[in-house]
Amino acid sequence: MNAVSLSKQDLALVDAAKTLIERRKSKRSTVAAALRTHENRIFCGVNIEVEGSSPCSICAEYAAIGTMVSEGYDRIETIAAVGTRRQVLAPCGKCRQLISVFGNPYVIVKISGKLVKVKLSELYPFPIS
Repeated sequence: MNAVSLSKQDLALVDAAKTLIERRKSKRSTVAAALRTHENRIFCGVNIEVEGSSPCSICAEYAAIGTMVSEGYDRIETIAAVGTRRQVLAPCGKCRQLISVFGNPYVIVKISGKLVKVKLSELYPFPIS
């Protein structure tokens, strides 16, 4: 895996997700995601958990991507997700599949205790096509 050190822009993306989950943490929202497009626009979103019907819940990455698409953008440069304890989380398989529709962006993850970014294809080498 080719891990790349985080830039100031990447750290700002993680901070945006941390700030959002601190403001929006609730019974229904425990994860925030922030993404940066190739045009350097940042979009954020939180997960929405639906009790008793897990398939109806949405991940934070879905919310952020939905906002990005609503604003007319279609390429993700980098994406990060953060939980309520301010920890960076790797995207689930469902999110990896959705993210792959919008290119092969960098995903910020924690490896051996260090925040780095890796290309989505290295996390998810064989998405459904």
